[in-house]
Amino acid sequence: MIRVLLFGILATKTGTKEIELDVKTPVSLEALLEELRKRLPSLPEGEFLFAVNEEHASKETTVNDGDTVAIMPPFSGG
Repeated sequence: MIRVLLFGILATKTGTKEIELDVKTPVSLEALLEELRKRLPSLPEGEFLFAVNEEHASKETTVNDGDTVAIMPPFSGG
C-alpha cells in the first residue's frame, strides 16, 4: 500500500488530501500518477513536484510498498 498526499489545487480539484493505492511495487512515480488519474479523474493535468518519504523525487523515482508520496503543484515565492 502506498500513501499519497495531495496538496494545493490537487486536493481542491479531487476533493481529497490523501488516498491509499494498492499497486504492484516497485513502481515509478510516473506510473503511480497514471494509476492515480484512473482513480481520481478530476486530477488536473500538468507538471507536479514529488516527494517520497519527505525527500524530493522525480517522475523516474521508484516507490515501494509502505512509502508515502507527496504530490504538489508547482509553486514560487518571494
